[in-house]
Amino acid sequence: MEENQFREEFDTGLSKIRQEIKHRLVNHGLYGSVTNTDTGASDRGPLGSTIALIVKGRTVGRSFDRGQIEGCRLRVAGTVLADIIAMVDEAAA
Repeated sequence: MEENQFREEFDTGLSKIRQEIKHRLVNHGLYGSVTNTDTGASDRGPLGSTIALIVKGRTVGRSFDRGQIEGCRLRVAGTVLADIIAMVDEAAA
């Protein structure tokens, strides 16, 4: 139970980031897959995650630390949003 509490904010942030990426893809008229791989490990869960976007056979990825991901649990903003915009633009090019 305790481990789930440590992951809740992290998982919520990842979910918001995935939703934001998919929303931005739709605005470009694209469809793609979004995957994530947790990086590092501690007693409180993963230390970060690498998020990859696959569109038309092209893969674009960025790594985010735990603080950045948990900071997106309410709304995706700041450097994470800037990186998402860059990922989508790169995949759309």
